[in-house]
Amino acid sequence: MLSWFLNPWMLLGTLAVASPILIHLLNKRRFKIVDWAAMDFLFAADKKNRRRVQLENFILLMLRCLAMLLLALMLARPFLPSNITAILAQAQKVERVVLIDDSLSQRILNGSQPSIETTKESVKELLSQLAGTTATEDWLTVMLTSAPDQRLIDNEPLTTTTLNRHLQTIDGLECSNQVADYTQSLTELKTYIGGDKTYGRAAYVYTDLRQRDWLIADQADANSAPNKILQSAADLSIGTFVVDVADSEDQNLAITNIRSDGLLVANKVINFIVDVTNYGDTTIGDLKVLLQVDEEQPQYQTVPSISPNQTQQLVFAYVFNPISVDNGILTIEDDQPNSKSYRVRAEIDRQSLTGDSLSQDQLSEDSSRLLAASVIDGISVLLVDGDPSATSLRSETHYLRSLDVLGTGLKMTTGTISDLETASLSDYSVIFLCNVDEASGDRTAALEQWVRDGGSLVMMPGNRVRAATFNATFFDSAGDGKEATGKGLSPVKLKNISGDPTMAKWANFEVNPQIHPALEVIIQSDASSLGNVDVFSWWTSEMPESAAEDPSIEVPLRLNDADNSIAMVDRSLGDGRVVVFTIPGDGDWSMWPSSPTFAPVMVDLISYLAGSTNPDRSITLGDGATIPIDLSAYENRVVVRDPENEKMETVAKPVDPSKSDSVLYKAEFENLTRPGFYEVQLNRHSGVQESILLATNYDARESRLTRLTQTKLDDNFFGDKVSLVSTAGLLDQSVEGGNSELWVMILIGLMAILVTEQFLGWLWGRKR
Repeated sequence: MLSWFLNPWMLLGTLAVASPILIHLLNKRRFKIVDWAAMDFLFAADKKNRRRVQLENFILLMLRCLAMLLLALMLARPFLPSNITAILAQAQKVERVVLIDDSLSQRILNGSQPSIETTKESVKELLSQLAGTTATEDWLTVMLTSAPDQRLIDNEPLTTTTLNRHLQTIDGLECSNQVADYTQSLTELKTYIGGDKTYGRAAYVYTDLRQRDWLIADQADANSAPNKILQSAADLSIGTFVVDVADSEDQNLAITNIRSDGLLVANKVINFIVDVTNYGDTTIGDLKVLLQVDEEQPQYQTVPSISPNQTQQLVFAYVFNPISVDNGILTIEDDQPNSKSYRVRAEIDRQSLTGDSLSQDQLSEDSSRLLAASVIDGISVLLVDGDPSATSLRSETHYLRSLDVLGTGLKMTTGTISDLETASLSDYSVIFLCNVDEASGDRTAALEQWVRDGGSLVMMPGNRVRAATFNATFFDSAGDGKEATGKGLSPVKLKNISGDPTMAKWANFEVNPQIHPALEVIIQSDASSLGNVDVFSWWTSEMPESAAEDPSIEVPLRLNDADNSIAMVDRSLGDGRVVVFTIPGDGDWSMWPSSPTFAPVMVDLISYLAGSTNPDRSITLGDGATIPIDLSAYENRVVVRDPENEKMETVAKPVDPSKSDSVLYKAEFENLTRPGFYEVQLNRHSGVQESILLATNYDARESRLTRLTQTKLDDNFFGDKVSLVSTAGLLDQSVEGGNSELWVMILIGLMAILVTEQFLGWLWGRKR
């Protein structure tokens, strides 16, 4: 009761009670007493009514003071203590607010059953006990960490009549596939407990006490930390309990990632990198891991040893067969019209875990990981031959065409300068201009836009190239007749041919210490091999002064001549790249095309330029997916079938609604909660159906099962107002202070007093 009067509103109200008295006293000071003989007769008559009038005025004054006091009391929102409630109502009215962690980690065995089953049994025992008692009148609210804002049971009475229905609801509870967000869940719990209420609320948090849930690095001891939020929620409740539903088992092995080392291309060796992590505290040996593509025979590899909290990488080599239109479902992936999706799965072979090792992998769900591999039917390369020859060996593109063999994943197309003018640039990932110095203004502008959109251009000038023409077309301008700016496609300006045409003297390559990705493999295998290549003739060149500080320009290769001439320069332009060599692709000026280093460098260069353009089709469970749709080719209605073959359908919406003429749309699917492969079905205007695969995986954060240490718990982690109990000890806990708010009754009393005061004032004033 003392807390009522310590409330700031109550203190102000107490002072306000004096206002009617002060008004009365001030009104009395307004009159001046003057003796007048004629008034003696009136005083004599007034003496008969004075006592009655004084009593009436006193009653009105007390009513006004009481009204001010009740107004302050209503603003203070006092509670009626539980002991008084028990006397008056024979039972405390208490709302039990239960927050259940239903994340993936609750599937870990707690003894002989999963922790989620332990949680459900404990909740049902609690509800059964509360429904059977007459000490409290209980109401029930149940929240889940997977969706705390969508209450499973929302403030419903808990009686013997409603008990079976509530028990069935709890029985139907299953673990979600998502990570528990304790910050959001406890914030929702705190907001709910502190909301408008007419009785007390007790909170029960069922948790497996995982460190990753309670100890968030970027929050630490801030008020936004989960334990701090719970402490502040406890200040608003009449009892708060953290119920531990797990045991000490927290060891786990997991596949935490699966990825390819570059562009997924048919007819080429693809390396799949699989990360295996040991989240336990003991070393695991001889662990087998498998990789399976579709329904083919899986490959196996063995990890000799994984130390605690260590990640080991395994590399699986795989070759996808050339894609056949009649074999499987073809998909459209960005600008690659001929591709196919494969289901790739990496998994820990649990049969290799025996005895004590089996207990080191408590969570089997994260022992596998999926990848939706979209494989294109080769990297499309256009070779433009500026000096074609009837003799293949004399052709500018002879050595490059020889790369189109089994295992490289390349699809070469050869054409002339005339073919370049009419070619569909979007059909190619990489274009080589071999001994080419000119193109029309429109085609040069189209080439530049193609590069900016993600294409890659390689220039290899030779003896047919005229420096002035090359510079005017590719360096000085974009080929559209504008004033020379040095902002064209080529990062270098050609000057003249240098070297010894008689091949009596030569220069060699010098590699930049910052090794270029296209040169990395060859240098690692034979560091001196490029330095042994003889170059007899080359184009001297220069770059603008600004290039020295331009991070988009790199010079991976130079020559060891007196001028240290540029041999190769790489420039990023928009989303694409331009690479210029100062020597041609034939064998007239150097020994490089006939060197063993030429083929691997060119294959790696093309792979580097093509990039890892496979779209990321891996989605964390619970997240959504956005599929780009080009309305010029596809219908706007998109269908997705989940791993259980259930159908979802949506209509694509504009990427930018402000552009009414845009054909770029997107189809969005939210909350993909089933693990496995989703198939997105697209329909072309021609009636052909195409498919895209999506892979959903468990959040890797759920794999870390380490529990809060006893030291941390002993350090008053949850605060003084929160009780940490086991499921067995919960039933012995009780709550007190199921107080009822009185503001409704106070408001009714205040209105009654104000009406009474007005009525009496009118009645007595009329009599006077």
